[in-house]
Amino acid sequence: MDDPFQTIHADAWDPAPIDVPSINTRASSLVRAHIEQLRDVGVREGMGARSTSILLLGPAGIGKTHLFTRLRKQVGPRAVFVHTRPEVGVDPSPRHVLSATLRSLRQPVIQQQHRQIDVIVGAMLATLEGGRPRFPLSFIDDCLRQPLDTQREILSRAVAQVEDRFPDVSARYLEHLLRLPFADRLHQRALFAWLSGEEPSQAQLDMIGERVALREDDLILALRTLGVVATFGAPIVLVFDQLENLAEEEGKTGRIIRHARLVSELRDTVRGLVIVQMALDAVWMQRIHPVLHASMRDRLEEKIEHLALPTPEQRRELIERWRSALPEEENSKPFPYPFSTRQVDAWLGTPGMTPRMLMQSCGEAYQRRALPDAEEAEPVDTSPDERLAVAWQQLLGRARKCIDEAAAQAQGVAAESIRAGLLSALSVAQVKAETGETEGAPALRIRMADGGCDMLFVQQAHHRSLARVLRAAIALADERKVLLLREQAFAIPPTWKEVHKLLGTFTGKANASFLPIEREALARLLAVERLLGAARSQDLSDDAGKVIAYDTVMDWARRTLGCNAWGPVEVLFGVTTSPVSAPPAPRPPEPPPPPPAPNAATAREHADEAFPRATVKTLADGPVLRELRKLRVASIDRLVREVRACEPMATRATVMEELARLPIKRFGSAIVALEEPWR
Repeated sequence: MDDPFQTIHADAWDPAPIDVPSINTRASSLVRAHIEQLRDVGVREGMGARSTSILLLGPAGIGKTHLFTRLRKQVGPRAVFVHTRPEVGVDPSPRHVLSATLRSLRQPVIQQQHRQIDVIVGAMLATLEGGRPRFPLSFIDDCLRQPLDTQREILSRAVAQVEDRFPDVSARYLEHLLRLPFADRLHQRALFAWLSGEEPSQAQLDMIGERVALREDDLILALRTLGVVATFGAPIVLVFDQLENLAEEEGKTGRIIRHARLVSELRDTVRGLVIVQMALDAVWMQRIHPVLHASMRDRLEEKIEHLALPTPEQRRELIERWRSALPEEENSKPFPYPFSTRQVDAWLGTPGMTPRMLMQSCGEAYQRRALPDAEEAEPVDTSPDERLAVAWQQLLGRARKCIDEAAAQAQGVAAESIRAGLLSALSVAQVKAETGETEGAPALRIRMADGGCDMLFVQQAHHRSLARVLRAAIALADERKVLLLREQAFAIPPTWKEVHKLLGTFTGKANASFLPIEREALARLLAVERLLGAARSQDLSDDAGKVIAYDTVMDWARRTLGCNAWGPVEVLFGVTTSPVSAPPAPRPPEPPPPPPAPNAATAREHADEAFPRATVKTLADGPVLRELRKLRVASIDRLVREVRACEPMATRATVMEELARLPIKRFGSAIVALEEPWR
């Protein structure tokens, strides 16, 4: 790691987190104590202790998500960890939790070669076979060396014993779960898809001997079965992060209530869980706590821990730990290099300094370490635009990784996640949309004077369910405009002849359109949902470490991202020429109007283009030319800001150099426009 100060936001699955364990040690110790309590009861008595709920509250940047990575490192294979967060337009539900749990079971155990699924299965099999449940990975390794017939006998005995002891489990679900560590890659993909509540393809169903995917009624039973497995020595630490995103605009409380009911049901009916909720303290106390009924508070606020700011001594230790990750030629020098004693003393004495603010201050000083003293003394530019541009590029990278990981599992991105991204893009474009469902397919609707427009997200992996949605879409197209959206890389197989026939019938209707969404367009949707979610969670900070307000982030997105020209949004605008105006929300307030959308030819030309990379391009497709085509007329200062927002490497000098080579018309000394529109 050349620059440890760039990891401003904790990665829940960081394989090597930098940590000072004494910071908020009470919170991590509380979670570990509950883990050990569940393990002891399960191993000693063979019965599952009831699940517990812990609520962690603190300000932005205090290190809530970092606690997750710390616990993974401290606990290791003694528990399995699940990390989930609310998404726009996705209601809290057993399906959402089950999917997050199976997705997390694919994650590696920190500092181990095994995955978390090996931990939970190994602990149970070791307990039932008279082995050592505190060494689940060793037991799995021993089983893998056994002949296949012996492995089958071990699994069969385990299923029978669990059924006898816990009659409320699903033997079918348990059998498939226990097979995972022993299956080959293709069978693992099929098993993970079925176990997570997703829809496997017909080939995957045939591979694992199932006829259909899990039904809605099966989901809680599946979670209970997972909980029973967890009671044998590897409890599930179920973390709900960024719960401030449950708070809706216009004072709505539906998502808060649904989350509270879900957590209450999990705590009361599923064994083997340590439920950890994380939220901003102010949002929880002002928006969430007042909505909860007394019984909900008893469960969700069973144990509350308020996270504290690091002491000056802990801040100093943090700086030392971060220094240790610098290149050897730098960390070998005496402390506080590369910082000055004056800088470190200022950081240690600043009141209200969160770990995130401290890291950003260190990062700024590290970047400016080679500047002359006169320049170093200049105040830091606290304009949020550059920080937001960098955050956007990072979120795009994570979105691409998410898409590629789904493709590696022969799956598409979850339809609910795509809808969440489009809802976020529409909110940037100041368009109100409603969510719904059509034959199991997530949907959204824009109401219009002429009847409205529906978009269905058709990510089905099975031909029968996709055909069912298409029939409903054909009927719906007789009433209003309908758009179907599917990931382009998740193509409809040519053998699905009935589906292709129905799709042809659908697209033959005047009000119907089918839109394949390519990788970069999909990445932008996923990234903008994450961006707005991070803004609501106060996870975006300027150069001085101060939180960038949600309204500021939204204004930047409207000025910079050009959501109106994104493929799915542009298509919606093409069929929604007169949307019904929605009542204004009290938050965020109406920003200035967005810049004019590019002309149709430019929009088509760039519909599939990724957000510009941080490189200076040639004149043919340079950032100055592209931004000036969007703006048509702009001040030089505005043009520099727009170019730097999408090209962090650009400077005013490079902008002026490219501008000098373009055919432009000047209006005075500060306003420029392309010559083309004026000829």
